[in-house]
Amino acid sequence: MEISILEELGLSNAEAKIYLALLELGESKTGKLIDRTKLQSSTVYHILGALLEKGLISYILKGKIKYYQAESPDTLLSFLEDKKQKLNKIIPQLKEKERLSKHKQTAKVYEGVKGLQAAYNDILTTMKKGEEYYFFQFPVKKLNNKELILFFRNYHLKRSAKGIKVRGLASPKLRKITKEVWDMPHTKVRFIEEPAPTVVVIYKNKVLTLDWKDRPVAFVMESEEIASSYKKFFLEKWKISKK
Repeated sequence: MEISILEELGLSNAEAKIYLALLELGESKTGKLIDRTKLQSSTVYHILGALLEKGLISYILKGKIKYYQAESPDTLLSFLEDKKQKLNKIIPQLKEKERLSKHKQTAKVYEGVKGLQAAYNDILTTMKKGEEYYFFQFPVKKLNNKELILFFRNYHLKRSAKGIKVRGLASPKLRKITKEVWDMPHTKVRFIEEPAPTVVVIYKNKVLTLDWKDRPVAFVMESEEIASSYKKFFLEKWKISKK
């Protein structure tokens, strides 16, 4: 039991065995430690050196022979305090690494209808009830496609059922399909005349962009900085939009 606790405190299994053996034996030569711990002689010599560096044991010379002895168990508290101080020194560096990792940019590409479904499913799986995201208008010509209208209708039904809120800005030319696609709870759509990104969805720290030239291709960029910029742009346009 003592060995497992000492291991949790940062000692290796062999270090814990030798330290406990010295506590029980008192002053001891290496030969006696080898017999007591059943460790190889090379291991015992190596571990004694490590324990000396950690300040957990000391030795006295009797003639030319070293007799090792364990320091008081209270020394373990000093050992832990030293580790704590060393950890505190690098905490700021570790936090900086964490901060930088959050600002890393990653991108994914989804192709075809199945890819489109996977891209939009990410919104449903990463967002929680009550959370809100934003989108800009869809291409007018493509939304005349019944298959696409059905896809977005089904998607928004699932989204609305989960209680995920959305605000969208669309071209006035899309007013006719508003009831087909967006007329449901937790959904607000307004219209703007001026040019805006054609197919952009901003959610969490991600920006989803769609390209419809030949077949659906969705690009999802994960970046707090980029998402924040798009969100700010959206909210500015929202203020001047019309119901």
